[in-house]
Amino acid sequence: MLTAILVDDDYPVLRYLSENVAWAELDIELMGCYSNGLEAWEGSQRRWPDIVITDIGMPKMDGLEMLEKFSTVNPQLRSVILSCHNEFAYAQQAMKLKASDYILKESLNVEQLQQLLGHISADLSKERKQTAEALRYMQIEAMNRSALKENFLKDTLFHLSWTKEAWLKQAKLNGLMLDAKHYVPLVVSVDRMSDMIRTRQMNDHTMVFAVENVLQEVLDAMHRSVIFRYSQHELVILVCCDDPTKEQQLLYYSIPKAIQAIKHYVKISVTCLLGRQGDTPEELRRILLPMLNDGSQRFYLRENELHRFEKTVFSTEDMYGEYAAFFSKINDSLALNLQEQLKNIIDEWARWVEDHRFHPANVKEWVLQLLMELQMKTMVTLRTQPDLSEDKLYDVVNSIHSMEHLKSWIMEYLLKLSRKLSILSIRSKRTEVIRAQQYVIQHVTEKLTLEDMAAYLNLNSSYFSRLFKRETNQNFIEYVNMVKLQKAKQLLEQSNKTIEEISDHLGYANKSYFIKLFKREIGMTPSEYTSWNG
Repeated sequence: MLTAILVDDDYPVLRYLSENVAWAELDIELMGCYSNGLEAWEGSQRRWPDIVITDIGMPKMDGLEMLEKFSTVNPQLRSVILSCHNEFAYAQQAMKLKASDYILKESLNVEQLQQLLGHISADLSKERKQTAEALRYMQIEAMNRSALKENFLKDTLFHLSWTKEAWLKQAKLNGLMLDAKHYVPLVVSVDRMSDMIRTRQMNDHTMVFAVENVLQEVLDAMHRSVIFRYSQHELVILVCCDDPTKEQQLLYYSIPKAIQAIKHYVKISVTCLLGRQGDTPEELRRILLPMLNDGSQRFYLRENELHRFEKTVFSTEDMYGEYAAFFSKINDSLALNLQEQLKNIIDEWARWVEDHRFHPANVKEWVLQLLMELQMKTMVTLRTQPDLSEDKLYDVVNSIHSMEHLKSWIMEYLLKLSRKLSILSIRSKRTEVIRAQQYVIQHVTEKLTLEDMAAYLNLNSSYFSRLFKRETNQNFIEYVNMVKLQKAKQLLEQSNKTIEEISDHLGYANKSYFIKLFKREIGMTPSEYTSWNG
């Protein structure tokens, strides 16, 4: 659907056109009516119109000045001039601004305007279709070119009998100019790809394509290079040169600049590895394969930076000598909901791991054991299922490629667990309150009232209400809703139940009340929570 605005300081004209033009039949959305050009310009900042129907003479900003500003941000803009001025100069200026027509108000009728809008709509639709078709062909061409380059790179890495002459000849057949004495290789990895896909709602191809475009633009100014896609999150760059020492010095300037440009323009973090020079396909193969295939070598490198690739020697020391001490400190901080202390302990643990340079596989195994023990404790305490199954936990931890990412993920996971324990933990010393809280946690899907709970405990309902409030600092129904909403969040994250099904499952008779309660307590609707949580 196309969009349009009306701009005229004559209110009867605005009202007449807004009410009498068959906008819906024309498949045009009338976004707004404005009394002058400045008001229209400011009111359209978030969404630019496709069509502007405007008067010329207006206060603050006239129609022609306004159209000139709109044309700078939307070159495809179409406009219709409504004016009392029957002068050639006005009409000539309007035509320069690509106005579709210049209509005198004294001869204006709705049928004429509707017919004109119909022509404009047809022209814009045709133009958009042609643009979309051209873009589609460009994308197909880019994908084909990228696929040819990717195949050539993999042939370079795995075709063992290529001479340099044969390699250069094959490169030329693929449209790649690699003729040079020396080559400086780099590997560029998108950091936290799984998180990026979830939060940015972009697929890996689109993200890597965006990264490649920014890299190419920055590198073209200083280097002769070819960029290849190697995997779902990695690119390989071959910088062609005659003096590799000088080229590497330049790369220490240009690559950080490219990394920051990628972060700024496409909001993606990348880590770059710089390899030693190679002169032949065989040398490049020996240099690149360890850079690409041994992810453990990158585990301790800082994200969003350039690093020279070097073999890491990992510690053979047993990590589990400190397991009990760290588990005890983390467990105590969780139980007491000491979030700042918990952050400090994770920082301490991360420094300990980095100082010792344990093998990444051992670090992940250590983390998995810790988290599974903590999850088991949570299940026993709260009588609830864990947020992540053992298999899911294993998949998530093993998909993490850097210590920096692992640390931040563990921190986020444990803080979430701490908040959950804080909300649902049983702190009262009174047996009646403890039994009530345990009953609520175990019967969260049932309808629970103060009177029924008091009867279950053989207590007077007024007395039980005062007792619960005094012991927990909240009334019983507030506690019930808190537990139910925690369960609702878990179901929204881990099940395919609809909001209505979750509302019924948790004993709410009214779906609207459940949504209202959820928004009040969580700060967003269940639908928004589902979208936000990926």
